[in-house]
Amino acid sequence: MTRRGDAEHHGAAPLDEPGDAEALLEASWSRRDRSLGGTELRAELLATAALLAAAVWLAAGTGALELAGWPAWALLVAYAVASRVEFPVGVGYAVPTQLFLTPLLVLAAPALVPLLVCAGLAAGTLGSCLLRRSHLDRLATCGGDAWHAFGPALVFVAAGSPGPAEAAWWLFGLAFLAQLPFELASTTAREWLAHAIPAGLHLRVLGVIWAVDAMLVPAGVAAAWAAKSHPVAPLLLLGILGLLYGLARDRDARIAKLHARADALQRERRRLQAAVHRIGEAFASTLDLEALLTITLRASIDALAADAGRASEHTGRRIAAHEDALCAPALEAAERQALSAGLPTEAMVDGAWALARPIGHDAAPIGVVGVARRSGPFSVEERELFDHLCEQASVAAVHAERHEVLHRQALTDELTGLANHRRFQELLSVAVARYERHDQAVSLVLLDIDDFKAINDRHGHLTGDRALRALGSCLRDVCRATDEPARYGGEELAVVVHGPLMAARVLAERLRGAIEQVEVVNPDGEPIALTASFGVAALEDEDIGGAKALIEAADAALYRAKQDGKNCVRTQEGPTPPLRFVAS
Repeated sequence: MTRRGDAEHHGAAPLDEPGDAEALLEASWSRRDRSLGGTELRAELLATAALLAAAVWLAAGTGALELAGWPAWALLVAYAVASRVEFPVGVGYAVPTQLFLTPLLVLAAPALVPLLVCAGLAAGTLGSCLLRRSHLDRLATCGGDAWHAFGPALVFVAAGSPGPAEAAWWLFGLAFLAQLPFELASTTAREWLAHAIPAGLHLRVLGVIWAVDAMLVPAGVAAAWAAKSHPVAPLLLLGILGLLYGLARDRDARIAKLHARADALQRERRRLQAAVHRIGEAFASTLDLEALLTITLRASIDALAADAGRASEHTGRRIAAHEDALCAPALEAAERQALSAGLPTEAMVDGAWALARPIGHDAAPIGVVGVARRSGPFSVEERELFDHLCEQASVAAVHAERHEVLHRQALTDELTGLANHRRFQELLSVAVARYERHDQAVSLVLLDIDDFKAINDRHGHLTGDRALRALGSCLRDVCRATDEPARYGGEELAVVVHGPLMAARVLAERLRGAIEQVEVVNPDGEPIALTASFGVAALEDEDIGGAKALIEAADAALYRAKQDGKNCVRTQEGPTPPLRFVAS
């Protein structure tokens, strides 16, 4: 049986992909304990009123007025407890009430079962409210959740309300089948009214829940038959319930931990983006490394009345210099010592005095600044001034280096090393703007790895990651310097091509052939064949205007490539024969 959960889906994009049930679970997790909204409450009250009316009609029509005895009351209490053992699925919960619903059909009057189930759910909800784990308005959901019991009750009423000794196994099976349409109609209608969850998606969620119920029915049937000679037998199912409770708590804890980790990652990502923005503003003027070293060198020469000076990166690349041949040996000696020791140094060679200091991290300097003069050694105050200037430059250089790293992380997909989705959108917008202003051709290639889900399912996600990294390397090797490869999302990659449709199609064919040669092995060392399907579009057709339309056209062509057997290239114009050559 399923119990209602929460989701906020109003205004969201349609959910109809296979992973949408998991997406609903993730989206609704943080809101599962909140109070019902106005639309939800009205939908739940309507479902509860309908259930009570139908249940009273059924009980009155059959003359059922009382329970069979204390075993039925005990089962009702067990049912209430079982209703609080919750396994999150989609926007609701799977609960193991099937263990006690099945024997309740033969130990109580079947016509009363819907009312009893509603009462059991209400008792469980009240208990949860007393423990401050739920809100009182959740009582409104009990009637809607109890609709699953109406179908089995009708089956047993039609069979003459048999007791434990008379009920055949097939009758329980028929009762379970009768449960499904009532639960489907009730939960689907409520989810649609409250949250506009598509019926197809909700049916996939119910399929999981029904599979759980089907596995619990045999235990309930066995308990019902055992009640022939031992009325207390169904209560032995409390042991199974205890085990399921432990599993449910463990699943809740794991999901909560993963959700907290995802929230932390999201906060860290927002913090990283904010840091990139702040650091970018601080260094957007002229404080890149080259400008920083140049400013530091000039300030040091002026402050120390030096005859010569040099600023270099740690690699030896000269950035700025004020040359003096007589001072060059002293400068070189001081620079070598400063980079080697990671400390400020002073040298005197051939009558020239030089100071040098590393810039950046002490353990791993990113540059060095040195000054020299022939007029005499540097005083203590001059050395302190030089150190101060270089320290300030080091702080700024470290900030600039961090900014560069953060900026790269913000724009690069960590797995493939390609531009990420955000960077892709920027590149495409710039290319489209260039096309609109200067009529410079721009095309888009979208490619999707064929049967990538099967690779993940069969060989594991680590193998799938290796395949994505290999394809990222392949795109970087094959694409021209002017092309902009990116990871569009999941196993879908994209290339912004600065050229007409034919150039993009030639590139797509080259990529298709290169991907066939990519070598990826599974954990057993066996090779895995990789192929990809391609969709190509360009801003040449007057019907295509803007970045969004270009993406849609390429995506439609990619969809045709998938339909045409995969591992092929299709353009916005429709099916096209493969090129007879592949440019090297």
